[in-house]
Amino acid sequence: MGMVVSLLRTSDPRAMPRFFLADPTLTSVAGHMWGYLRSLVRPVEQLGFQPVLLGSWRAEAALREKYGVAPVFECWFDARYGAHQETFRYHRQSIRSDLRIVSRAYDIDNRDVLLINTLRQWSLAGVVDWLEALPEARRPLVVLVLHFTAFSYPERASDILEFYQQGFDRIERSPARSRILLMADTQELVDEFQQINDRLTYVLAPIPHTQLRLPAAAAQRPVNLGYVGGVRENKGFHLLPHLVRRVTASEHAANMHFHVHSYAWDPWIFYRKTLAQLVHPHVTLYPEPLDDSEYERLMARLDVLVFPYLRQDYHAQTSGPFSEAMGQGKIVVAPRGTWLAKQIGKYGGGAVFNPGDAVDLANQVLAVLSARDTYVAQGPERAKRWCEFHNPEHFLRLVMDHAAGASLAA
Repeated sequence: MGMVVSLLRTSDPRAMPRFFLADPTLTSVAGHMWGYLRSLVRPVEQLGFQPVLLGSWRAEAALREKYGVAPVFECWFDARYGAHQETFRYHRQSIRSDLRIVSRAYDIDNRDVLLINTLRQWSLAGVVDWLEALPEARRPLVVLVLHFTAFSYPERASDILEFYQQGFDRIERSPARSRILLMADTQELVDEFQQINDRLTYVLAPIPHTQLRLPAAAAQRPVNLGYVGGVRENKGFHLLPHLVRRVTASEHAANMHFHVHSYAWDPWIFYRKTLAQLVHPHVTLYPEPLDDSEYERLMARLDVLVFPYLRQDYHAQTSGPFSEAMGQGKIVVAPRGTWLAKQIGKYGGGAVFNPGDAVDLANQVLAVLSARDTYVAQGPERAKRWCEFHNPEHFLRLVMDHAAGASLAA
């Protein structure tokens, strides 16, 4: 503990209020955990706060040395610890201990804000335990950003529902309740959480890591079609070989190139076979995690992005790459019945396909390629509309509005 505290101490931690940007899963500059927090740093400074970045004990050197991320969280965010009840007990104790170290090291008080991103249901009660243990005058505003569904499908509760119920009930009963802001980044999640506990308030959060960029010029060749996010079953990676075969056999083949992020966290033999089917002159594979600069270069290059995700999770959950694509006016193709499809219906910019249907995915990609010039012409206006809601300044305004209300209540 002494070593962790020494890493956290600042020369004058009480000089100004702090805005702690925390993510227990933050280990690398690759991925959207880092993109989410990084997008908030400058706007936090403009509000007059000192930003303090907190990540996992496993945080790589680039995060710690280049960006000043303090590695404090031993707590993770998934079910790695056996049965759900064991996972719940572990996370509750672990995050409570981690936050106790942070509050002591920084001498946290009620001027400060602590935002915790990528928080799962198992950790909610532990955050409340820690907050209640602080003297009332030293309790910061705690912003809990929730991204994960409690329902495997819209009509079926999952086996983690009870832990959302326990966490929300713990918040509801807490004397520190006014110091907790619950945020969720889709209306579908807000509706789910209200179904679980309708006595709490859940604020619809903008997605902050969205940058407004103009799409590529219509005359650019080749047309670059991309998939990002790595080799994951719930992201529908296995549908890509059919898509490549169909498009490369079509009239678009001469002007088409695929860019496929093919990093495998768990390279099952099934996915090794899938990868083998993607070896093609029109395909560039990216077999390693992409850091922030590499990812930005790839996204800037892409004209069309495919999101062959499964409906199981994404009926309510967001997608970082999809959000960024919308914020840049890209053309997108996503599965019907998901949050992504609803955004296409609202903002335009692409097509939807039947979830899990490789043939329909290919058909819809071919359709948007045929109408590409129209989509490109509409891209700047579409990106502008998206970024009117989804931007870091709007996100922080919602947080500060709650902070003002909580101060008046106190």
